[in-house]
Amino acid sequence: MPKSLARFLAGALIIAGTAFADDFSFMGTFSYDTDVQFFTFTVLNPTPDVTLLTWSYGGGTNAAGDPIPSGGFEPVLSLFESDGTEMNPGTSGPCAGTPLAPDPVTGVCGDVYYPTSVSFPGGEWLPGTYTLAISLYSNPAAGPDLSDGFLQPLQGTPVPSNYSCEVGAPGVQGDPPTVPVTSPFCDEFLPGVERTGNWALDILNVDSAEELPAPEPGTAWLILPAGAALLARSRVRRSPGGNGGIS
Repeated sequence: MPKSLARFLAGALIIAGTAFADDFSFMGTFSYDTDVQFFTFTVLNPTPDVTLLTWSYGGGTNAAGDPIPSGGFEPVLSLFESDGTEMNPGTSGPCAGTPLAPDPVTGVCGDVYYPTSVSFPGGEWLPGTYTLAISLYSNPAAGPDLSDGFLQPLQGTPVPSNYSCEVGAPGVQGDPPTVPVTSPFCDEFLPGVERTGNWALDILNVDSAEELPAPEPGTAWLILPAGAALLARSRVRRSPGGNGGIS
C-alpha cells in the first residue's frame, strides 16, 4: 500500500473514531442534602475539550436547549477514572469566560464549569470510561478512591438526612433562624436563603453518557466502578427529570 494512502486511511480512522462525540443533558431533583447522583461517560480517543457544566444554581440554557431556572443548590462534581481513582473535583465558579451566570438572588457564581486550568492540568482526556457524581458542595467525595465514599456520612451525618439548614451551620442561618431547620438546602453564601434540590448537568463532547440508577446504601462505592463500564455503552442524549441519588 502506498504510504500516502496509508496515512490517509489512518487519518480517516481517527476522524471516524471521533465523529460520534456528542453532548448529553441531564436534570433531576434531590430530596435530601445527603443525596448523590452518579453518571458514567466514555471517551474513545484522546480528547482535549470534554466539558462538564451545571446550570441549576444560577440558571441558564443547557445543551439540549432547555431553560433551567435558578435557585438550585450549590453543587460539586466528583470525578473518577475507570479504576475508581479520584480526579481533581469540579467546584463552583468563576463565571468569567464561561457560559455560566451568577445567581440573581445571591450574585454568586455557584455552578460548576469543568475543567479549568486548576482542576484539570494539561486538558487532554485519555480514552476510557469515567464515573461522575453530583452532590451538595459540602458533601464531596472523600477520596482518593470511589470506594472511600462521601464526606458527610464519614462525619457521622445519617443517610438520608437534611443537615445544611441546621442551627449553627456556618453561614447558612440567621440568628434566630430564618429558614426551617428541617429544610434540606440552605445557601452558604447568603444566610437565610433557602435553595431547592434541583440539579442540571451537561456532559459535552463525549462518545456516550448515562445516568446510573441509585445503588443501595452501603454498597455504592463497591459496585459503581464495575457497573459504570457496562452502563456507559448505551448512548443517551438526555435524562428525564426525577429524584435521583443515594437515599
